[in-house]
Amino acid sequence: MTLPAHTPRPEDERRHENVPAVANCPICSGSMEVVYSRNNQQVCVCKDCHAGLTVPATAWEIVRIKREAQWMPKQ
Repeated sequence: MTLPAHTPRPEDERRHENVPAVANCPICSGSMEVVYSRNNQQVCVCKDCHAGLTVPATAWEIVRIKREAQWMPKQ
């Protein structure tokens, strides 16, 4: 049995960019830079205060579901 060819989805392309998920630091409003982007996880660090922010892989799945208007909020 052969596996189907992987066809990347448009929303998957965001995961491979070196653009920070958050442009401004939530602590000091400085600019954020990507220091780690692999395995669908992105870690950004502020250039000024060095505060870190990790965007987990599961967040990208929630973004995809919300874009497809299938999001069901937890009650």
